[in-house]
Amino acid sequence: MIQRYLLIITLTAFISAVSISSLLAGSQPVLNNGKKWRIAYYEGGPYSDYTDTMRTLLWGLMDFKWIKKAELPVIPPEKPMPYLDWLWQIDSPYLDFSREHSYSAGWDEYQREQIRKKLIKALASGELDLIIAMGTWAGQDLATKEHTIPVIVLSTSNPVRAGIIKSIENSGLDHVTARVDPTRYLRQLRMFHRIVDFKTLGIAYEDTPEGRLYSAVADVEQVSRERGFKVLSCKVEETNIEAEKADQSCLKCYKQLAKQADAIYVTALTCADRKKETLTNIFRKAGKPSFSQVGSKYVKTGLMLSISTDSGYATLGHYNASKLVKILKGTKPGKLNQLFEDPLDIAVNLETCRQIGFQMPQSIQQIATEVYEQ
Repeated sequence: MIQRYLLIITLTAFISAVSISSLLAGSQPVLNNGKKWRIAYYEGGPYSDYTDTMRTLLWGLMDFKWIKKAELPVIPPEKPMPYLDWLWQIDSPYLDFSREHSYSAGWDEYQREQIRKKLIKALASGELDLIIAMGTWAGQDLATKEHTIPVIVLSTSNPVRAGIIKSIENSGLDHVTARVDPTRYLRQLRMFHRIVDFKTLGIAYEDTPEGRLYSAVADVEQVSRERGFKVLSCKVEETNIEAEKADQSCLKCYKQLAKQADAIYVTALTCADRKKETLTNIFRKAGKPSFSQVGSKYVKTGLMLSISTDSGYATLGHYNASKLVKILKGTKPGKLNQLFEDPLDIAVNLETCRQIGFQMPQSIQQIATEVYEQ
């Protein structure tokens, strides 16, 4: 089994290398009738995955020579509109990231509606050539027939279920494209259960349509039926409230789940993102295995398991950059490939295993891409 898994990882790495090489072909920069391309940016609010996604997108654009090679600044993972202030300062020969039309709604529904109105008006007037819609809120607001300007939707949990696109094969709108990995969370949950064999799984989420999507609640319920474990849930408050109150709600839920559940699935909550170290202490003290839905940055700070995002982000950055480049060079967004699966790599924190008394199988340790000892 291990040899087969290693072979799959090797083949995946080879295919990724070939894919990146093919993406570089035909990516030569061009101007828009002698002018720079005008690009807008919109996010629902700050979130570390948006920072990672934007950083690797810029790396990809540098490799494709649309942005001059440079060291990106180190910024806080929760910074709103990540790297936009850096982009405004550099002199990109081909791309003009609009100051006027870069927005973060701060996870506030009222601000979201005001921004949506401004952007739809700007897009409908032809002021812009492309917009980066970062996250589910932004994708939902801009995947509309109210305009025809290209929209590239990044960092969404499930754009099909969110109603952003019609299907993996068809976005439903010629001017919209998103990235889809339909079985990402199913693969995570099945792997977590195979390794830990828990009887009850704890999950915290905001009980809104978007909150259930972010936290992959439908996937959790599906795998629980398949594998026969019980789901213990706790509802948090995330949007339209101050960050401090959201954090209090979040930590209260995780403390409760750490007492009641055999294992915890930490989902894409902004409060969890801000309180990674605190969550590590809660789960270690309670002696409970944990898995991060988001990726290995949580494992670095002490959660027990996740998929390795360090290995996947660079490839994802080239994928996103290639789509942006193809759009600017004339390809309709709706014609682009939307399927991009996370790599088959594992991140594990062995210090957490020791502290909670969990014996991580040697087979998992041998094939893990990232292993942390603190």
